[in-house]
Amino acid sequence: MTKLGIIIASARPNRIGQHVAQWVLGAAADRFDVDVIDLREVALPAFDGLTSPKAGEEKTTEHARAWGERIEALDAVVILTPQYNGSYPGALKNAIDFLYAEWSGLPTLLVGYGWNSANEVLPLLETLMTRVGAQLVGSIGLGFREDLSVEGELFVAEEKAAALETGLAALEAHALTPVA
Repeated sequence: MTKLGIIIASARPNRIGQHVAQWVLGAAADRFDVDVIDLREVALPAFDGLTSPKAGEEKTTEHARAWGERIEALDAVVILTPQYNGSYPGALKNAIDFLYAEWSGLPTLLVGYGWNSANEVLPLLETLMTRVGAQLVGSIGLGFREDLSVEGELFVAEEKAAALETGLAALEAHALTPVA
C-alpha cells in the first residue's frame, strides 16, 4: 500500500489545520497507509545543519536524521498550509529547508486554506516545492466562507472535494511510477 504523509504545517495553538487534515484523511484512509505529520509535534529547531542539505552530505543532528527518515519513508505527500500574511508558516519553510534529496521526485499535493482560497500561498509553495524537486500533482485552495469557517468547520464545495479525489488518484499513480 502506498505510504502517504499528510503534513499539518501550522504550529499555532489556535490553528484549524487538524480539521483540514481530517478532511484529507477521510478521503485517503482507505487507499493509503497514512502518516499524519504535525509540525507542531515535530518541533524542528531553526535550521542548524553544518552544510546545505542540497550538498547531499550526512545530516549532523539527530532531529535532522529523524526528519529525513520520516519523509524518505513516504511514497507521496499532501502538504496542508494556512495562508498567514500572504505566505506559508515559518515552521513549514524550515521543515522543507532541512531536507533536499528527500523531496526530490516525491509526488506532492498542496492544500491551502484561508481567505480568497489561499490564492497567495499556493503559488509560493508551488515554487518552493518545485525548486526542491518535488513532483507536484496539483493544488487545492479552500476558502473561508465558501469551504470552511474560521473555527475549522468544513463544508467544502463539491468541485474541491472532487479535486481532492483527483489529486489523491494522481499521487497514487505517480507513487507507483518511478521517476525516470
